[in-house]
Amino acid sequence: MSTSRNPIGLAVVLTAALLVLGASAAPAQVSLGGQRAGTASGTFLEIGVGARAVGLGEAFVAIANDPSAIYWNPAGLASLQRREVAESHVDWPADIHYDHVTVVLPSRKLGGSLALQVGVLATQMQETTDLNPFGTGRNFWYSDLIVGAAYARRWTDKLLVGAGVKYLREDLGSQVGGPLTKAVLFDMGSIYYLGLGSVRIATSLTNFGSALTPSGNYVSPYGGEVRQYDGFDPPLMFRYGLAFEPIENSQERLTTSFEVDQPADNSQSFKAGLEWTYRRQFALRTGYNFGADELKYSAGAGFNTDFGTLHGTLDYAYTNGGFLGAIQRVSLGMRF
Repeated sequence: MSTSRNPIGLAVVLTAALLVLGASAAPAQVSLGGQRAGTASGTFLEIGVGARAVGLGEAFVAIANDPSAIYWNPAGLASLQRREVAESHVDWPADIHYDHVTVVLPSRKLGGSLALQVGVLATQMQETTDLNPFGTGRNFWYSDLIVGAAYARRWTDKLLVGAGVKYLREDLGSQVGGPLTKAVLFDMGSIYYLGLGSVRIATSLTNFGSALTPSGNYVSPYGGEVRQYDGFDPPLMFRYGLAFEPIENSQERLTTSFEVDQPADNSQSFKAGLEWTYRRQFALRTGYNFGADELKYSAGAGFNTDFGTLHGTLDYAYTNGGFLGAIQRVSLGMRF
């Protein structure tokens, strides 16, 4: 039987090819782009949204079929046919908390799906100075805010496209004289089904926009001269990958995903993820980032249940952060 008619055979071929690609690309990841680390602003945008996507090792650009698609690939919002609300929470090291909420509103009049998002990262810090390196006794808030909207539609029976716009605001300690940065950023993406079983390929470009330049001026504590802050580019990210289901029936489904990420401020990385779903009610996930120094391995689980006409989801993800410790995420969703 030909490979194009045998989805399992096709899956084996694609899996082998992509694993070879990832292994061959790994040595290049050490040097290519690594010199750009630390050159972007607004880097909280690199924190993945949604426990399901993170549990898959963030290899999600070609899956993107839940509300977190607004972060990974806005084209995936077109696959959502009912109104949905999703909230994601993660506790990052150093007592940093990040919460993100997405609302998806499919519309026949618009011919697609509209989504809204709000994300807030915050932590409280102690003020320090050259004369008081152990603290002045004053605390202040460091916070990031993202507010945005996205729209996606099925362009054809095989092609999904989407785009989004978002407003970014960073408060770098304005309570103690720190600056603020603001910017408008854009996202876009696509998903295309090849017609070979469930195989689809996808691309997305996120966080595209002008440099983030802090407001106000900086007064040197040594010479007293007034200087302007330098601007830094947002964390532009280009993703491309593929996903398919080598097993899919009424009882279980196995989704395999592969992805290559090319950030503007770091080296290229190759990611892979697996999700096994039983009766569309319980799921186990795992993923691996081949190019990361830390945060390489992820795993998670998900539960789905119905409450009358409502459909609820609970997802959990664990990421091994190495010396950073365990990173844990929880996401709640409701479809109605």
